[in-house]
Amino acid sequence: MSNLNELRELEAITKAKYDQQQQSFRRIQSEENRLRAELRKLDEMLLSSNNTDVRIGEMRAIGADVIWQGWVGRSKTELNLKLAQVLAIKEQQLQQVRQAFGKLQVAQQLITETNDDQRKKKGQSRLELAMDTALHRVKSD
Repeated sequence: MSNLNELRELEAITKAKYDQQQQSFRRIQSEENRLRAELRKLDEMLLSSNNTDVRIGEMRAIGADVIWQGWVGRSKTELNLKLAQVLAIKEQQLQQVRQAFGKLQVAQQLITETNDDQRKKKGQSRLELAMDTALHRVKSD
């Protein structure tokens, strides 16, 4: 019975580790989504500024369009670098989540097999006891 208790403790530990890995993965996914949204926003802002003819003329007159496009370019480069770093971390964490999930499945399978074995042993013991009882009755008759 202590073997089953040890397996349940192992399951609890592996479940906690799996939950921790999932939470960490969700955080990195959230960061990825945030960076992608910022990149989309920059693209929309750039597109919007290019579609406004009056503003373009005014911006060109003072050189602001070059400054604006330079800022957008630098911002996108910075965001893309951060996104690349996040995607690399995400790949590592995805592997860790998969590994933690595999360990949890193994622990759960071991518990199931141990429970099945214990049930079989109990059933076998009951069968042997019933047979012994029946044999004693036959001999005493």
